[in-house]
Amino acid sequence: MSGRLGVLLRRHRTVAGLTQEELAERAGLAVRTVRNLELGWVTRPQRRTVEELADRLGLSAADRSQLVAVARCRDDTGEDRTGADEDRAGSLPGDLTDFAGRAGELHRLAEEAQGAARAEAARVVVVNGPPGVGKTSLVVHAAHQQARHFPRGSFFVDLRGMDDEPTPLAQALDQLLTAFGVAQLPPSTDARLTLYRTLSGEGRGLLVLDNARDEAQVRPLLPNGPGWLVLVSSRSALAGLAGVRRVPLRVLSEEEAQLLLTGAVGGGRIATESAAAVELGRLCGRLPLALRVAANRLAVRPQWSVQSLVERLRNERRRLDLLRAGDIEVRSAFELSYRLLDTPARRAFRSLAVVPLPQYSAPVVAALVDEPVAVTEDLLDALVDAGLLNAAATAGRYVLHDLLALFAAERIDAEESAADTDAARDRLAGHLLGRIASAHGWLDPTRWRPPAGFPTAPAAVNWLDTERPGWWWAIRYVATRGRHHEVLAAAGHLYWYAERRHLAVPWDELFRRAVRAAQSLGDPVAEAFQRNNLGWALYLLHDDLDEAYVEHRTALALAEAAGEPGIAGWARCYLAALQSRRADPGAALANLRDARRLLLAADDRLGWIVASYTLSDLLRSTGQLDEALRLVEEADQGWGSALPDRPASRPLRGWVRHRLGLLQADRGRFGDAEAALRGAIEDFDAGDDLGCLGRTHLTLAEVLLRAGAPERAQVVLDRATELLETVNDVGSLGEVAQVRAWLDEILD
Repeated sequence: MSGRLGVLLRRHRTVAGLTQEELAERAGLAVRTVRNLELGWVTRPQRRTVEELADRLGLSAADRSQLVAVARCRDDTGEDRTGADEDRAGSLPGDLTDFAGRAGELHRLAEEAQGAARAEAARVVVVNGPPGVGKTSLVVHAAHQQARHFPRGSFFVDLRGMDDEPTPLAQALDQLLTAFGVAQLPPSTDARLTLYRTLSGEGRGLLVLDNARDEAQVRPLLPNGPGWLVLVSSRSALAGLAGVRRVPLRVLSEEEAQLLLTGAVGGGRIATESAAAVELGRLCGRLPLALRVAANRLAVRPQWSVQSLVERLRNERRRLDLLRAGDIEVRSAFELSYRLLDTPARRAFRSLAVVPLPQYSAPVVAALVDEPVAVTEDLLDALVDAGLLNAAATAGRYVLHDLLALFAAERIDAEESAADTDAARDRLAGHLLGRIASAHGWLDPTRWRPPAGFPTAPAAVNWLDTERPGWWWAIRYVATRGRHHEVLAAAGHLYWYAERRHLAVPWDELFRRAVRAAQSLGDPVAEAFQRNNLGWALYLLHDDLDEAYVEHRTALALAEAAGEPGIAGWARCYLAALQSRRADPGAALANLRDARRLLLAADDRLGWIVASYTLSDLLRSTGQLDEALRLVEEADQGWGSALPDRPASRPLRGWVRHRLGLLQADRGRFGDAEAALRGAIEDFDAGDDLGCLGRTHLTLAEVLLRAGAPERAQVVLDRATELLETVNDVGSLGEVAQVRAWLDEILD
């Protein structure tokens, strides 16, 4: 009823021809008391205060009785209205009538409200998130929903944490004490704080502390008694507050974004242009503030189509300019947080726009800002606390919202020189390409000693997987700047990673760039090497036999002209694979025999092993099992003397043992076949090669079925399915389905 009290009091004061100051002076009250009563910020005014006002206004007996009754939460009939929702809202701001989404968060806050009734102390919930994510809207909406559960009333204080001068403690206490109905405030802040603690120790209430800058603003205002629910909104998680619950807010889901647009614009317009509405949500980054601004623009311009606004927003340089409606502006929300950062943190934020990435890590940002990693970690934490950066699901990684990325790009254009930006890009490219070189040392099967930079091969592979967008950018960056040696080095360092991750990046693009780099340097040997790699990518990734054949033939010619038997031997291996696909086994056999000879002459034992087991595959396919078995056994023996027993080289032996298992099974030696395949599984496991591990399990399941052990085959096949699904090997999963059908037929 506090809203109705304010309306009545203002009406009677106006009729009496008095200002707020004049009425306060007549009644012996502070002006703020009259003002807060009229604004509805006082939920339980003291009876004598209302009676004194009624007397000084010269009200009739009926008007006086009505004013006092409304103040005491009774209507003019005397009916008790203490449970009325409008009264329980107290000093809360108005609720959004078209509030949409956040069902999970609202359910969580409802549970906290229920738990507050049983808590021995005030229950505090911090709702935190980036600017524009809808923190205030959520806590106010939740407070309106839960107000009826708190008989002491609901209270609201805007702490203005993003302002240059946040709400001081004295002002916040004045507002709260006035809302409690205190007419004569104690003279000092300490005395007011003591009184507030006394009053908040009585009854169960709901307090919203909106827009808190830090913990120091919040601590003194926490109620002193049990049964209270305190909802705090802040861009920071306020990690210094102990014993509080936290509800982090992220952008809306696609469905929630459409609900918001539908409620604000109108269901008909949104439904008619559903595809454009989805794109509008994406262009707004599904940020509630941006969505509401866009919706307001559409609402006041009924002649606009959703598509017309979408077309305007597609221009990234104008997007933040367009996301403004009246006095609501997305850019301003970002600027509030940005200007509160110190100089190093501002620079770190701007640096994120130098190279837009899906995620950032501290070492990447450290390279951009040219600071130690430990210092950069503190800067990133400051950005997270300011709501300008989100912590990703993976520890140590960070995500920048699309609209914040545009804001960062604006700031870098305004505050950084082109030379400084180029220097940052150079530092990052150097860092990423250097890490590629370190990772390569772990993956190269011919390297005898573990390299520095990563503790294990899986750690190296994990870095390559995680930082893939970054190092792929770095390669393209140095290529466009004509830094040919760096392109060739990166292509060489990534060869063995490409063997593990066929779909990681467009490998044909990388190796084409490497071929051009070698040509620019006038290096035919490097060109031959990279043409072999390019042919491999064209065949493996695109099944382009003709183009791959041209590349390997060119590589062979270049290698022979330069007197490079090793590269020539690899070219013949690749050509043999293509000739096998073209049903030309005679040419393939000749090329593989030549390849073994050339690779042995070049002392390329790894290449010789690959040529040996590839030749054995071809011989096996033509029924020449004895020679095929001899070649695989030679390759198995050669592995131990030619390559180090390190994780990087173990998958190569795994492929030798895999073939050994197949050949033993062909001869009906199923026990020997199983032993060889289980050895291959150990090798692929040691090398952390999940794809090969899955395919070997598949082969073992087939061998066990042929050996008459379907129950054991089923266990192995299940593991094969799990591994192949992990690496999304669609082709092998098709074979799994065929083997499973065979298995089901046997078991039935």
